[in-house]
Amino acid sequence: MEPKIVYPIPESQSFFYRRFRFIMRIVFIVAAFTCVLVNILVKGKAWSVVVVWSLYMTWKLAFSLKLVEFSIFSHATRSFLYIIILLGLIGFFLAPGWAEIVIPIVFFGSFLIMIILYFAIYSRRDRHLVSIMLLGLSAVLSIPYSLHSWPIDNWLAFAFALASLILFILMIVICRKEIRHELKNRFRR
Repeated sequence: MEPKIVYPIPESQSFFYRRFRFIMRIVFIVAAFTCVLVNILVKGKAWSVVVVWSLYMTWKLAFSLKLVEFSIFSHATRSFLYIIILLGLIGFFLAPGWAEIVIPIVFFGSFLIMIILYFAIYSRRDRHLVSIMLLGLSAVLSIPYSLHSWPIDNWLAFAFALASLILFILMIVICRKEIRHELKNRFRR
């Protein structure tokens, strides 16, 4: 019996691109280690954590693209999640306090953008439903994060987190057939 190849055969990359990617990998690793070393020697706030995450995020989004299931939806979802983690790291290590307001707003905005893209590209909808549901679930999970300094300081973040929850519920109600179909396909034995 011949096994059926499901994944696409990777295209051969040019010598220039492979060499460029190898050089960039070395540059990124040296920059990350240098930042950590300088931060340890100088002491102070852990700004190198933010720099290392930014380098990792840039590498994953620009130089290490997925061959399988690569689409505007999956790439945008990963980009939004990486940016939100970056905002959380900045808020935790460098400037405490502002991230509790900003992160739920960014979650809501990114979820809204993904829903607009989802309905704009109607013919390929069911293929990208998992990415949007993952981002929506993450947006809903920003509610406990926004409640950190409730009720006085953080009402705006709570409002955006609640709007994310409403948008998530609406998305589930509107796409319940597609969600059911997607779950059957994903968890079929």
